Amino acid sequence: MLESNLDRAALRRRVQAGLWAFFAGTVALLASLVGLFFDAPELIDGFPAWTTAWVPQSPAGYTAATLLVAWGVWTLGAGLEKARDR
Repeated sequence: MLESNLDRAALRRRVQAGLWAFFAGTVALLASLVGLFFDAPELIDGFPAWTTAWVPQSPAGYTAATLLVAWGVWTLGAGLEKARDR
């Protein structure tokens, strides 16, 4: 009984981690698209309270954000598949 509850909790955490990673990567990629349409000083002046350190601006940043999305999709799918098999 306890082991079954722990398994369910682990699957729920896996699905939640996948969702979090997917949405975090997606938000970073969308923020970079907004940055392409507006100049950086215009963004900084328009939203002074927001930090722009998490917005990808280099190939390494785009790669990291894309990998975050891919990892999120994979983790979410693996968690849902295991939950479906139970």
